Amino acid sequence: MARSMLTRRSFLQMSGGAIGLAALAACAAPAAAPSGSSGEAAAPAAQPGTLWVLHKQDFHPEYNDYLRSRIEQFAADNNLKLDVAYTAGFSGSGADEQKVAAAVQAGDPPDVWIDNRNPFKLDQLGVLQDVTDLQEEVIGMYGDPAARPRNECLLDDRWVGVVLHVRADGGWARTDVFDPAGIDIQTIRQFDDLRDACLEVSDPDNEMFGWGMTPAENGDGSWFTIRVIQGFGGSFTDETGQYVTIDSPETIDAMNWIVDTYTNEKWAPMLPPGVLAWTDTSNNEAYLGGKLAYTQNGGTVYAKAVADGNPIADVTAYHKPVGGPVVQEFMGLGGMWEALIAGSKNPDMGRALILSFFDEDTMKGMFDSAVSYALPAYEPQWEWENITSNPVSMQMKDAALDPAGWNGLGWPGPSTAQAGAVDESNIDTDIFANVINGGMTVEEAVADAQKKAVEIFKEFGAPGE
Repeated sequence: MARSMLTRRSFLQMSGGAIGLAALAACAAPAAAPSGSSGEAAAPAAQPGTLWVLHKQDFHPEYNDYLRSRIEQFAADNNLKLDVAYTAGFSGSGADEQKVAAAVQAGDPPDVWIDNRNPFKLDQLGVLQDVTDLQEEVIGMYGDPAARPRNECLLDDRWVGVVLHVRADGGWARTDVFDPAGIDIQTIRQFDDLRDACLEVSDPDNEMFGWGMTPAENGDGSWFTIRVIQGFGGSFTDETGQYVTIDSPETIDAMNWIVDTYTNEKWAPMLPPGVLAWTDTSNNEAYLGGKLAYTQNGGTVYAKAVADGNPIADVTAYHKPVGGPVVQEFMGLGGMWEALIAGSKNPDMGRALILSFFDEDTMKGMFDSAVSYALPAYEPQWEWENITSNPVSMQMKDAALDPAGWNGLGWPGPSTAQAGAVDESNIDTDIFANVINGGMTVEEAVADAQKKAVEIFKEFGAPGE
């Protein structure tokens, strides 16, 4: 993909200028306890002997705390004054990256960012430095990363992010609910069959709801919507990644199926209360609270159950993501990456911090902090005892190393900045919302999504249509 220049107007539309940048930073002494919030005072401009680090806040405090502790220990070991802050993990929006882009433009950027959002879009905005030498050093230690994170971080033969690990992705099912009903969840490979099974095991009078998925405007809602569309044979882009293809009969069929699922009284008994207003944490909380028989995209839900000693962990089975009548199997686990921000005031220490995570003990500790959520992106690490000893982790090995490397909204094309921007614009979940709340027909809502996606593609220099 050729890198295109954005106009000043389009940059400002995406970044919102420098307003709100202060919310990114939280000052901390080198070995201080985690602040747990990104809403404190802004970090000062970095100077030699300081380091400003951002990292994603996930639905798993133990994992968040482990990353934070390693960052703080590195700062303490190197006598650095540390500014460290969380970036949003659940919002499904691009607000944080817009603020970082504004910080780069203002000449006062962070040094390192650990996250899993689309790095191609960040590269288009001029946010990322080339880290090819760092990734090659890690490859020398552990071999090539898996296909999907490789596809997401390798741009025009240069790495814009160093792949840290992959993240669990798929379905999570209560075996103590499905097994007594005579349902083998592992044999189910289509959303249609999954819907039938979830209805069968639902018992709303006893607060057991089979269907723990939402089409709402958030990351989980987007994941679900995209999976259904692609399973029915639709897609947002063509194989080149340059053209928008969402307005198709296949997408219309998929969206009619989604609308039916959440509006037809037949399916009401399996839907938990308030499911259309769920946030990205709601399905995790409901599942861990014993209210759901099944949820998807809850990559942290099992790890959190293990960490908390929640007995639900003992009856939870991993389920490979299902598809539809056209595409049933498309897998690849997305990755967490580490990036060096353009204009970093302390790039040497930033680079050293990135590499410090690849010490074997540090990597093993990271996997232990988030059992079956943080998983190896490098094949040799799948032989480590703390991975092989967990059957749930090993169930995801094939998905993690899948050579096809399914890449979400950009499929069947490559990961691109324009696909990342469409993904973060909520256009996919807006299709459903426009039907339910906006008075559009499904056909009108899909056509509206096509128009909006084309506009975004053109902003990023792709023809779009």
